[in-house]
Amino acid sequence: MTDKIGLIGGTGPLGQGLALRWSFAGEPIIMGSRQQEKADRIAGEINTRLNTDLIQPMTNEECIQEAEIVLISTPFNFMIQTIEPLIPYLSEEKILVDVTVPLKPFAKGKMVDILSHDDLRALSATELLRKTIPQQVPVVGAFKTLSNSTLREIDRLPVLEQDVFIFSKDKAAKNKVKEKAVKIKNLRPVDAGGTLSARHVERFTAFLIGLNRRYKTHDSGIKVSGLPKREW
Repeated sequence: MTDKIGLIGGTGPLGQGLALRWSFAGEPIIMGSRQQEKADRIAGEINTRLNTDLIQPMTNEECIQEAEIVLISTPFNFMIQTIEPLIPYLSEEKILVDVTVPLKPFAKGKMVDILSHDDLRALSATELLRKTIPQQVPVVGAFKTLSNSTLREIDRLPVLEQDVFIFSKDKAAKNKVKEKAVKIKNLRPVDAGGTLSARHVERFTAFLIGLNRRYKTHDSGIKVSGLPKREW
């Protein structure tokens, strides 16, 4: 089994960025969308850009059936309503990866913050997803601090000198997601513990967006110093 990656909502900005980086590294990707035509168009554009055929366009339903590692890359507000109809296609052999961040809509000059959502209460997006999905299905949080703009600018930034936090109670699932993360050149996976860590990591994302606005960039990321030199 090659543990093929699928992107639910893969035609959005973050899904496109991750698809671009992984296919650039030679990793086959399934790009899912509610609309087959949209998946066809965007996957075709990226394949043409990289002179490859590694990105396969599908509907979300087909994507979740074909992939072993499934990323939810929709905006947070659509995460639950997108995944609920797809739950019958999940099993303990698949890994569901949450890359969403529940950000408040923000205006110029306003602080970027985490959304106060009725369903969240004291939970993170990843914890909310964990509560929604049957317990036998592994759920992992990852890739939440990566800028979709930076991911898509592969000509200007072919190498990402950043850390990416990966967290889950399921160690085996976390390790499989780590193996995919290291395919993206110089992206270092950091074991951030269990699902509870999502509460902190999602706030990092809001903080980074604030820095980007202040410094008129979109390239800020996180690199943790002082960690032991070990693979995981």
